[in-house]
Amino acid sequence: MGAVLAAECERARNWVSLGLDGELSQVEQALVRAHVGRCAACAEFASDLHGLTQELRRAPLERPTGRCGPVRRRSSGMRAFQLGAAAAAVVLAATLGSLVGSLSARQTSALSAAAPFPLRAFRVAQLRLTVLFGARLQNSTPV
Repeated sequence: MGAVLAAECERARNWVSLGLDGELSQVEQALVRAHVGRCAACAEFASDLHGLTQELRRAPLERPTGRCGPVRRRSSGMRAFQLGAAAAAVVLAATLGSLVGSLSARQTSALSAAAPFPLRAFRVAQLRLTVLFGARLQNSTPV
């Protein structure tokens, strides 16, 4: 037996499986036979798979013991809504990140020197929202 490449073995094993269902052309069947003839690992795989398939096909069919009913799945409309909401959240986050990053250091440093930290943080956030939406917020005092 000669050296066999892993890709050849993978293809041959796929073909062995397809061959059990009668889904191979005559050329593919010949290639599988040639490969299995020179590769001991694939020959063993083919033998095991053939035996397992025959055993499964001979086994009697069994009836389900429990109650079988339809599986409830989410509607495609709900899934589309969720995907749309996720996409909107990503776009909003990216937009906010780029706009907040574009605030000049001069604007934020002027605010930071003028007020104590909690009020300063609120005013910086207010300035950022003003830049984003182009209008002052109605409530100018922190909550």
